Amino acid sequence: MKLKLIFLTFLLLGFFNLKAQCTPTITSPRLGTMFANEVVFCNSESEILSTTQSYTTYQWYRQQWDWQTPNNNPWVAIPGATSQSLTIDGVNDMLYYFKVAVTQGGCEAESAPILADGYVYGLPFLMADFTPGTYEEVNGEYNVCEGATVQLNDGFPLVYGTHTWFSCVPGSNPPSPTEPCIIPGATGDSYVASQSGQYGFYACTEYCPDQCEMLGDFAFIKLNFGNWSFCNLATGETKPKENNLSIYPNPTSQFIYIGRESDKSYPEISIIDMSGRLVLQKREHKYNQAIDVSALVPGTYVIASKSSDGKIYKNKFIKK
Repeated sequence: MKLKLIFLTFLLLGFFNLKAQCTPTITSPRLGTMFANEVVFCNSESEILSTTQSYTTYQWYRQQWDWQTPNNNPWVAIPGATSQSLTIDGVNDMLYYFKVAVTQGGCEAESAPILADGYVYGLPFLMADFTPGTYEEVNGEYNVCEGATVQLNDGFPLVYGTHTWFSCVPGSNPPSPTEPCIIPGATGDSYVASQSGQYGFYACTEYCPDQCEMLGDFAFIKLNFGNWSFCNLATGETKPKENNLSIYPNPTSQFIYIGRESDKSYPEISIIDMSGRLVLQKREHKYNQAIDVSALVPGTYVIASKSSDGKIYKNKFIKK
């Protein structure tokens, strides 16, 4: 009887151990170092994915990233990827999901997917914080009251390290060390502007020090300081323009709300990235309904809408 109990104990332990081992998990040196379940690497580098435990057979798959949820792109078996490890690189595999299917004895299982990401997803963008009542936007430029300041920030301060700030658009990319637009000593991820100019920056990533990005010309911000007629530092925010809608929260990581209660609904809402590409569109949108933007790549977007009486609104928001 004692021998039977010992045998059954070992049998059960073996069974549970087999089950425990048949839960493949992907690991790599940089997985999760910046974002959970993502490998972030430099464009010119490679990364080795592996399973935390060994199995009898392996088959690796990849799926192209899509801004939509759910992702309808198919999972495709990678030819020849049948070993415990898989090498991916920043040129061919960026913005793909990866998973591995394994077998062990009578067990078959798949790992949770991970995303191979890179700095393409996080191009730097400029955020400006104005003091309420001290500014007015006119045709994409900002008139700011003399004596006020504007806080300028890189929208990805954790991604980018050393910055070069400009008070005008530089003549080359990368900028020359003698570029006259460079603001001396301004190398942090923020800058406080108090004089007229067209502001922007060139920044190198901390993760990939040799990988640097320049803001596009369209992303520079034009500030005109002066004694404007609306200037009153004690007042609240300037009166909204007729073509502006309330957008909140802004910046946002998941949902935004837009609209005027007087409009009730909008036949069409379009979200456009800064390259001019339509990335999201909704029809028959109610002013108090949430718009899910969680699947959008972080950055600045234009949201264009048309009210039922024909008014067209264009506004910017930032996806964190």
